[in-house]
Amino acid sequence: MVATDGQGFEKAGQGGLALGSVSAAYVQALLDAAVAQGAGRERLLQRAALLPERLSDPAWRLDIAGLLRLFDLAQELSGDDSIGLHMGMQVRPRTFSALGYAAMSCSTLGEAVALIPRYEGLVYDGGSTRVTVQGRQVRLAWQSGAADVARMRPVNEAIVAGWLAFGRWISGIRGELLGACFQHPRPAGLQPYERFFGCPLRFDEPDNALSFDVGLFATPLVQHDEELRGLMEQQARERLREIRGTGLAPRVAGAIRQRLPHGSPSSAEVAGLLGLSDRTLRRRLEAEGHSYADLLAQQRRELALQYLADPGLGLGDIAMLLGYSGQSAFTAAFKTWTGLPPGEYRLRG
Repeated sequence: MVATDGQGFEKAGQGGLALGSVSAAYVQALLDAAVAQGAGRERLLQRAALLPERLSDPAWRLDIAGLLRLFDLAQELSGDDSIGLHMGMQVRPRTFSALGYAAMSCSTLGEAVALIPRYEGLVYDGGSTRVTVQGRQVRLAWQSGAADVARMRPVNEAIVAGWLAFGRWISGIRGELLGACFQHPRPAGLQPYERFFGCPLRFDEPDNALSFDVGLFATPLVQHDEELRGLMEQQARERLREIRGTGLAPRVAGAIRQRLPHGSPSSAEVAGLLGLSDRTLRRRLEAEGHSYADLLAQQRRELALQYLADPGLGLGDIAMLLGYSGQSAFTAAFKTWTGLPPGEYRLRG
């Protein structure tokens, strides 16, 4: 298997962790899909503890734990077990921020696909995309690196379906696929997947991918605009530099949130997740004006307030999700943050 030549594809890093964040535009697309499937927007925002004004802030991003929580709530409130699929089917250029508009403005589908691994971090910086060609078959594949592949189902489906829906939209053709595969287990009902993808489907695979004939790369795009593409790529590069230059603290916070349901993560454990020594992690956090203990407490407090807004979660459940040894430890910590025990705080809210 070899990387394509002549298209300018870039390989993403291998074996990334399921950390990172998604853009405000991507969160907005999920909310729109949930509302289209019957969920109440205000109720969904309230349950997810999301402030509406954040969605209009292009610099705001939601961590992956928050995104998965939002998918769970969207599924619950809409009754749609395939909310990730339906979100992907509805994507438009704005869903992908500058990447979407740059891709839309390319001259061919091949040029547009080449931009995905280069600028995907604008949309979701917690995974890696690869574009490879073997003979006449192209594979456009994505992996999050998450250990719990079943948990990632809605994200997997939103990304892969989003690629296909967007490709059809910018090219104006349906585009026949050779196959589609997913890392998560086979869902109960395949009819909506079969109708949308129109190709053989596989599950429990090593990655999430679309396969198609290389001839589709030559498909001209409907809204080719070389000047707009240049402007959007410049904007994409600048925004990526901002995202990657935010320091270590956001990455540590994301790793903490990922590990909390498994117990209280030590700084050494989080350092290992990020490929650092414990000493290096602590030193770099101190240089940024943070401490590990403060970041751990901050993530627990923010998540506690979010979980308390969900009446379906008991206090014992919340204590477990926050990595506490028991409800009493959670109650004691919460009182130091707010002056109230969590049960009373929930009643007052």
